[in-house]
Amino acid sequence: MLLKILSIKDKRLRKKSKKMFFYNKIKKIFLIKRMIFTMYEKKGIGISSTQINFKNKIIIVDLNKKNKPSIIINPSVIKNSSLITLSTEGCLSIKNFFINIPRPEKIFLNFVNLYNKIKKKIFNNINSRCLQHEIDHLNGILIIDYNNKIIKT
Repeated sequence: MLLKILSIKDKRLRKKSKKMFFYNKIKKIFLIKRMIFTMYEKKGIGISSTQINFKNKIIIVDLNKKNKPSIIINPSVIKNSSLITLSTEGCLSIKNFFINIPRPEKIFLNFVNLYNKIKKKIFNNINSRCLQHEIDHLNGILIIDYNNKIIKT
């Protein structure tokens, strides 16, 4: 079943998400399956729980759209690389808007997977960019917030 994605005008997109605790595995799996379905239906490569008005930290990413999504719960950036790249980003919550955003090329991330296992992993390039975009959502930050921060060279 398709979930409603909050649009840019919705103030709930600005609320920070909270850590997810696993008290009901069935509800968690059902929600994650619906998030995955919604992301694919909307032709996205990533979706955060904030975008569907769920206030716990969940990110789904599938850059190749091959039905092999990464499920990232309670992400925490340990460290960013110093190398910054500039690339264009769009957002499921902001239709027809794209912006060049400078982001670290590599991030070191702590997270919990679907099976409640704590993981540490390095993400590079587009994987890093997509995860940083979705982590921004969990913190109430949208790509439009970068509009005034970009230095044009």
